[in-house]
Amino acid sequence: MRLDDYLKEKKLSQAALGALLDPPVTQSLVSQWIRGTARVMLEQAVQIEMLTAGAVRPADLADMHKSRTPTEQAAA
Repeated sequence: MRLDDYLKEKKLSQAALGALLDPPVTQSLVSQWIRGTARVMLEQAVQIEMLTAGAVRPADLADMHKSRTPTEQAAA
């Protein structure tokens, strides 16, 4: 599952997710991950997988650098 889709589904803000990480990251960095302009470090990806109970996997986070297809964009 994409991180942005997970945040929408759980009604969790980017800032709230960033605050849950250790060390915490800014809302701006989470936004950059979602837009694909910054990469999620492996340590952060593992934490996100644990925080989301496996819904967002490290492979999903790596895929954030790929653009969404028009069908995925319409569904979001």
